[in-house]
Amino acid sequence: MSLTKVLINKNKMFRKILKLLYIVQEVSNEERHLMGLKRLGKGYFEAHRLNPYNPLSYVVLLLTLIVGIVAFGIVGFWKETDGKNPFKWN
Repeated sequence: MSLTKVLINKNKMFRKILKLLYIVQEVSNEERHLMGLKRLGKGYFEAHRLNPYNPLSYVVLLLTLIVGIVAFGIVGFWKETDGKNPFKWN
């Protein structure tokens, strides 16, 4: 397997784990549109956010902050992130 396929498989695995632990919530905007409901977030196909009611979401957010600062430094970390609210539908 090539390196890109391995990285894509790991990314899918991490997403499945986050969804299984209810840390990330995903909603299909196509289904909401067909039912006559308002779309969430910016995308047409699906919207996702960190679950604000799950305490593990705050642990993941804190770990991401710490690892990001260690990996990129303070200035580099703020350049790499968008600074938006992770608990809103995106």
